[in-house]
Amino acid sequence: MNSWRERLVRAMSLILTVFLVVGCAAPAVQPGSPTAGDAAKPKVIWWTEEVEPELQEAFQKQFVETFNEANPDIQLEVIFQQNLNDLLRTAIQAGEGPDIVQTPGPGFLLEYQKAGLVLALNDFAAQYGWEDDILPWAYASGTLDGNLYGLPLTFESMILLYNTQVFADRGLTPPTNRAEFEATAKALQDAGLIAISYGNVGWQPTNEHLIGIYLNAFAGSDAVYEALIGARSWEDEVFVGAIDMLKEDITTNGFYAGSLEDYYSFDWQTFFSTLASGKAGMMTIGTWGFRGATEYFADNPDGWDWAMLPAFGEGVQQGFDLAVGSTVSINAASKNPEAAARVLDFIFNDTKRAASIAQIFSFGEFVVPVEFSASDFPSEVDPRIARFLTEFADITGEGRYGYTTWTFWPAEAETQLWKDIELVWSGEMTTAEYLARHQALWDKARADNAVPPIPER
Repeated sequence: MNSWRERLVRAMSLILTVFLVVGCAAPAVQPGSPTAGDAAKPKVIWWTEEVEPELQEAFQKQFVETFNEANPDIQLEVIFQQNLNDLLRTAIQAGEGPDIVQTPGPGFLLEYQKAGLVLALNDFAAQYGWEDDILPWAYASGTLDGNLYGLPLTFESMILLYNTQVFADRGLTPPTNRAEFEATAKALQDAGLIAISYGNVGWQPTNEHLIGIYLNAFAGSDAVYEALIGARSWEDEVFVGAIDMLKEDITTNGFYAGSLEDYYSFDWQTFFSTLASGKAGMMTIGTWGFRGATEYFADNPDGWDWAMLPAFGEGVQQGFDLAVGSTVSINAASKNPEAAARVLDFIFNDTKRAASIAQIFSFGEFVVPVEFSASDFPSEVDPRIARFLTEFADITGEGRYGYTTWTFWPAEAETQLWKDIELVWSGEMTTAEYLARHQALWDKARADNAVPPIPER
């Protein structure tokens, strides 16, 4: 999920990270080095983020063992690492580390590519047909200067979760536009409930979830795209309107957590328990929230559902905001890049297997952006989650999509968004000042060639 990612680390340089992390317990693994007892067989090592032991065991059985059985001439070893990003940077800088490089997103991948630490994958992409397998926008997110350097391991989007009983009791339906959104939020407040249960305790960059929602829903994805590619200024009046609307909703209207003060006190457990207990009606969250909904509504599994976020601006359509949560690449120091490429292909070449792997992580991680169909999902998969995955492919395929800040923004500009917005909310900074600072950081990123790939719309 987005909250698991150390996006704040983006602002640190690779060199600084080496000095900070050197001496940590990063295994001194030479990419592709065989074990003593199996010297003739290429070994592919992949470091990934640490998860609960039961999830590790399930992934080991359903992916690692399955791959090794299907590819007896290769040995795949997946190692779950704490502080993955820090350990990975240190090891790769030293010419060591795993064969498969997993990053928290395209912004991190850009750093590795600029430093020459990951291989171009064009030949492998042609060999395995990855461009045909992967959704076009997600495939493009790993393409830099005309070369493919990373494949998307997890895709995400922002959605509206809601308590079905709260809605049914009050005759409410998920809002689709600004007028319906305001009416629904105020109806919930009039009933003594919190309209939207959300907060930023434990992950301050939660602020950017809301910023991205309002930029896309009010200004529209076409305007956001124009700003991303430099054809429109972030100081444009459509973005001023988006930020002003967000400020009104979180301060004056108190739609989020009931007040700005409470927004600053709500953590993951609080905002999910508040929704599940019926003390709130809605939640705006990323699709990693499916896991939270499954957990907190365990005693009332039919008590939640999801919908697309409403559109706020005139003429703006509902859609899904695009996000890549993790990427996978091949270490430039790997001694077995061909074997590593076969592992990468195994991630994408079977939609049924991909759906089963995603199910292990409650569709919060390892949700690869391929075009799923309903028949791909095991019978025990929650139909609400299967509906999201199929609708996402259909809706984005129609061109109805927006952009998330943690995928398409340069590091400094992204950080400024979620940090400085609190000054706007407190009245210490005007919206104009906020967006002027933001535009200046985009100008700097363009001059430094530090803008992540922006897929052509």
